[in-house]
Amino acid sequence: MREKISELPAPLEEAALLVPPPCKTNDNGNWPLLTVSKGFFEGAIKNKGQGIADDVNDEDDEEDAGWGNDSLNSEASDDELEAKSEDGSGWGGDSDDDLDIPDDIDIGPDAVGDGSYVPPTKGTSQAIHWANNSQLAGDHVAAGSFESACRLLHDQLAMVDFEVMKPVFMQCYAGARSSFVGLPSLVPMTGFPHRNWRDAGPKNGLPNISVKLEALTDRLQEAYTLTTKGKFQEAVDTMRKVMLLVPLTVVDTKNKIAEAQELIRICREYIIALSMEIERKALPKSEAKRSCEMAAYMTHCQLQPKHLILSLNTAMTLAYKIKNFKSAHAFAKRLIEMGPKPEVAQKARKVLAACEKNLSNEMELDYDQHNPFDLCAASYTPIYRGKAVVKDPLSGASYLPEYNGQVCRVTKSTKIGADVVGLRISPIQFR
Repeated sequence: MREKISELPAPLEEAALLVPPPCKTNDNGNWPLLTVSKGFFEGAIKNKGQGIADDVNDEDDEEDAGWGNDSLNSEASDDELEAKSEDGSGWGGDSDDDLDIPDDIDIGPDAVGDGSYVPPTKGTSQAIHWANNSQLAGDHVAAGSFESACRLLHDQLAMVDFEVMKPVFMQCYAGARSSFVGLPSLVPMTGFPHRNWRDAGPKNGLPNISVKLEALTDRLQEAYTLTTKGKFQEAVDTMRKVMLLVPLTVVDTKNKIAEAQELIRICREYIIALSMEIERKALPKSEAKRSCEMAAYMTHCQLQPKHLILSLNTAMTLAYKIKNFKSAHAFAKRLIEMGPKPEVAQKARKVLAACEKNLSNEMELDYDQHNPFDLCAASYTPIYRGKAVVKDPLSGASYLPEYNGQVCRVTKSTKIGADVVGLRISPIQFR
């Protein structure tokens, strides 16, 4: 190492050490600056740890400097100073007695505040006004008042199981609100659209119900398509959802009320018919008699013509297979009257001609086509005219008396045989 140092060249004689230039600060630059008084917190931060008491003492010392000790050399006694202090005569000759202020003025406890910010009182939400202004379950669901909505549905339709109503409630609740963007970087704002916005005012508004009868009718058409394709369980689920949405609609005319009731009736007939068909297909082959009976009952459900043709064709085929030619003859005759496709009509004519040779039944069925009956939605057995029957308040499905008080098989939510006021979906029903 020493050898390497000795090999270094000698420094130049005129060389000098390079002194770095001083750092320039921008605080005291040659710029026109405004005089800004620093507050308490700025001074405390700049002092970095100096106590408040030290700052106050320093200020007192600076103020006392230059004033001497004149107060200590004053000839006035302590009693005189105290008297002058109490008298307050140095503040002029004005007196508060000159103010003519009534004694009964109440300034309130908050008139002399401490200077703190008091937030304004929270107002009433539009959703609360919605629930207060209506007796319809749909309006209460739209307002988010699910408890009062359930109470109304229980009193009007005897609903006892609201688990199946949860997705329906959430759909109606979300459809009654709108969301729009406000200022940048802020969360979206929620709007409360009114259906009576022209004359509602701030407190008389009613929600805009998203569930419309027209939309439910479109869903009914989807269920028809599923029925034609043989997807019976999906069709039943769709029909049931349509039925449960009807009590949450709001209409304003008697014609709309009748349309809603007709929609419920159609859903009831299809739910009973398709549920019975699902159960019939699950029967073993040994239950041929019961299978034929259920197929015969299905032909008395009020279905669309194309679906009634399918049910009559099934009943005719099953009756002919068990050699109940009299029943098969009756089904074939009804099928031809419906005007089916040519191949179906030709098949029905062949069965009709074959059965006319022997109009007898091999098995006795619990079925009388000439005696009107209601179909029990639980046991899938006929309730002939004159027999005791109980009905569901919402769907109107018929049941044997032994099912009174149970949950309806059609709606899955209402109580069979309950004595309630019935469906209420319009304000005119309360007049």
